[in-house]
Amino acid sequence: MTRKVFVYAVRRVREHLEILVFESHDEPGFEVPKGGVESGESLVEAARRELREEAGLDIDATRLDILGTVPWEGEMQTFFRAELSSEIPDRFDHIVTGTGIDVGLRYTFRWLPVDERLAECLVQGSNAFVASLVDEG
Repeated sequence: MTRKVFVYAVRRVREHLEILVFESHDEPGFEVPKGGVESGESLVEAARRELREEAGLDIDATRLDILGTVPWEGEMQTFFRAELSSEIPDRFDHIVTGTGIDVGLRYTFRWLPVDERLAECLVQGSNAFVASLVDEG
């Protein structure tokens, strides 16, 4: 079974929790940084790599908290929470690096509020642990 990691990169701005997303190229809605786990790579290493390749953000492994793992359409998906600095711009572009099929694509990132409507905005099964963010937001 394929293993994937998803990263809920969040920040606090004026006591409100926000999540980093980019617009999906495949369907209406937003995606979070995510991708497959490479051979010999730990889940934490994969989460760090995906955040770096897709958003250009490099974080320390100690800033990643595992939220849980769920099966979805033949994959085992593990979700992480990463607290980021409020200093990250409200909008920014990044060209995807690495070796996957998205290499060279330009993603425009923005922040969405973490609230009860967030689950409806996220695509491709990426909303599995949104409730845990809403509870803390």
